[in-house]
Amino acid sequence: MAQDPRCGIQRTGFYRCTCPHLRPAYWSVNAPRGNRHKYFGECGILHSVEECVIPAHVEAANDTAADPSIWMPPGNVRGDLARSLMYMALRYDGEMSDGNEELDLELSDCPTDSAFPGWDSKQLMGYLSILVKWHEEDPVDLVEQERNDQVCQMWQGNRNPFVDYPDLVETYFGPDSGYPGYDCAPTPVVGIGNSCQDLKPGDVMFTGFRSDNPDVVTMVALVDLSPSTVLYMTDNAYTGTFLRSNEGTVKFQVPLPGIKTGTTIAYGSDTNLPFANLWDGSTIALSVSGDNIFLYCKNNEQDGPSFLSGLIFTTGGWIAQNVDEQVFGTSKSALPKALEESNAHIELTTHLDNYIYTRSRIGSESKLLEFISDPSSWSGSNAADFDISEALSDFTVTKRSPCERMKPGDIMFTGFKSDNPDVITLVALENIPPSLNIYMTDNAYTGSFLRSNEGTVKFQTPSTGIQAGTTIAYGSDASNLPFANLWEGSSVALSVSGDNIFLYCEIDDGAQHFLSGLIYTTGGWIDANSDEEFFGTTKSALPNELKEASAHIEFKSHVDNSIYANERSGSKDELLMLISDSTSWSGSNSPDFDMTRALSDFALIPDKSFTSEESHVDSSPYPLPDDDSAASIKGKFRNEEMCK
Repeated sequence: MAQDPRCGIQRTGFYRCTCPHLRPAYWSVNAPRGNRHKYFGECGILHSVEECVIPAHVEAANDTAADPSIWMPPGNVRGDLARSLMYMALRYDGEMSDGNEELDLELSDCPTDSAFPGWDSKQLMGYLSILVKWHEEDPVDLVEQERNDQVCQMWQGNRNPFVDYPDLVETYFGPDSGYPGYDCAPTPVVGIGNSCQDLKPGDVMFTGFRSDNPDVVTMVALVDLSPSTVLYMTDNAYTGTFLRSNEGTVKFQVPLPGIKTGTTIAYGSDTNLPFANLWDGSTIALSVSGDNIFLYCKNNEQDGPSFLSGLIFTTGGWIAQNVDEQVFGTSKSALPKALEESNAHIELTTHLDNYIYTRSRIGSESKLLEFISDPSSWSGSNAADFDISEALSDFTVTKRSPCERMKPGDIMFTGFKSDNPDVITLVALENIPPSLNIYMTDNAYTGSFLRSNEGTVKFQTPSTGIQAGTTIAYGSDASNLPFANLWEGSSVALSVSGDNIFLYCEIDDGAQHFLSGLIYTTGGWIDANSDEEFFGTTKSALPNELKEASAHIEFKSHVDNSIYANERSGSKDELLMLISDSTSWSGSNSPDFDMTRALSDFALIPDKSFTSEESHVDSSPYPLPDDDSAASIKGKFRNEEMCK
């Protein structure tokens, strides 16, 4: 393809075009957006979601949407587009490096208005708060990082810093950043919404109820709720195929400008309860003999429910589905499969009239969901004056910890030598964030916990993180084994009779999050056993998360030493599949077994079919800037050293 001369870089003047902002698009899909000057955003802000068209165009992806003012792109590129717009807002600030004026581009929650003194609607590019949300929901992936590298090295000569350092988005554009784009309120065309707005099970969870009059139900938003989203709450039973209609159902429309993550919403007759005045419909009257509650949404009025949360406080809990709906009465219910699979429900099998969630209100979305769905996190009473005030306070939903963002298979074992001196090698199949503590042990897993009769060592990733494809080694020869000097703790001494090795990190509450496993004991993994002595020093069960992700290597025939001997170049999925296949390994019982090949790095090739959910990048391979001010970053936009 010939290069458009208008799209080159004038090194002493204005950038005639900006590669980080340019994206390929089907003209037939892009024209309805661009020709009508639609902003990137979500339905329900300026127009009723009844005017929302899904998909946005007959040729567009199914998860796109549009109304007269906005255009919502596919979910797997929303974060990419958000970071591109943020680059433009930071890069084009109305002043060039030589003192001349240039276009001043900004982000705003009111892009159709002159939202801030001195700003004109022509310079405003999108809905700021929604772009920040997209950045968080669709994090940087390997494909986007590779694109950033190529833009810098081959065409533009600079980088998009929000791809390299995703946390800078919060610094420059977050709600607490002081950025003026939040200082407005869009004027909506009032209408009743009826859309789930991409909500999924667990995004809103029940946190308390009182069935002793007056009834109260509380819930928390674990994600941002877009304006005009409609939630339905009912105490009708679910039969396994449909909701009954013999009890109450109420409807709640999320107000402008939306509801922030961590906010508590309450239902009840007391208008002092948060958002209680926004419910309408027939009342919900919880039975003191036990009852169930469901929260759901619908994309269209004629659609069935998309369940978000469920709770039951009937003795015995959920019951099996039944075609005879009369079986359920007014206090029993089956559990929708979507809530069961996502663990987005609370089953209180010991009946009490009133309950509230009493555990921590600070944590990541996934951790809070885990806590809330655990019945032991709840406290209840039959007292008619039960105090529900604790359930009315908001939550603080934090970003997932670096350990939680790791997935089984992000690091894999690639070699071991149990003949002295012991050596173990592993490869990072994803970029590993800086200062993350990773643990390696040859303790057995019993099915519920790791034993403590053998060794455990700790590895802290360096301040620059570790690039995907990098090999890490453990062993006594620190001068020749990569990163071997960064391990500390009691040594791991592999048994020549067979052994297992696990790699894991720890979540904030100390829970182990397994990343990889390997066993070379004859017979391989064994079943879980409550008698930990059964495992000795050579046997182990396999954690379910490693089994489900195929993030383990199982040698059923014992060998003292072995290395992965197949391809070292490919996508993460390809390499994970090869590494986890024991036929890709070569070994021997020779004491002088050569581990050299296991010390070489891998070449990770981005899989273009990856979505951000499958290939997230939570850290940068580049050192964070010492000065993260806007002026500093913009100065580095023109520094070609950033490409190297």
